[in-house]
Amino acid sequence: MLKNVKFWAPSIMESISLVLAGLLILIEPAMTSVLLSSIIALMGIMYGIYMMVRWIKFKNLQEESTSDLLLGGILTVASLFIYLNPVIVISSLPMVVAIGLIFNGISKIPSAIKVHKEGGSLLGIVLSIATPLILGIVMMFYPIGSFEIFVIMLGSFIAIIGITDLFSILMIRSSLDDLEHAL
Repeated sequence: MLKNVKFWAPSIMESISLVLAGLLILIEPAMTSVLLSSIIALMGIMYGIYMMVRWIKFKNLQEESTSDLLLGGILTVASLFIYLNPVIVISSLPMVVAIGLIFNGISKIPSAIKVHKEGGSLLGIVLSIATPLILGIVMMFYPIGSFEIFVIMLGSFIAIIGITDLFSILMIRSSLDDLEHAL
């Protein structure tokens, strides 16, 4: 009865795909970064075109939104730029993240001062400011290395998810077999 459950093959294939994708990212982080940015860019192009088509189709039905047309156009153009220049976008991404982290740390200073004046923990305040500042500064000076570490971590997490998924499928299957033998 329970052996006829049809989700085993797709679940196992999904898990194996995750493990292989994670290993591919670990082995070739630069290539997979370009590939992933191209895939995301293509999805952005399709969604931008969809938004513009939706605006054209519904502009007479009071469901129009000029922002759909504007956002669709911007998304399509930006995604097309990313698709045509993935290396430029990927190489500038660490600097953008680094600047964001530095501004994040600096923006917490006024709140941290207020919290400290009210008796808040100095260690927590210093860590909440110093962590993004230090990460941002490190990323500024080592953008390629920090991006490669991020991609390697992503690949590791994807592979781990696939491995744990396979393990859970095997455990569930074993439990179902035990349950069938008990019946």
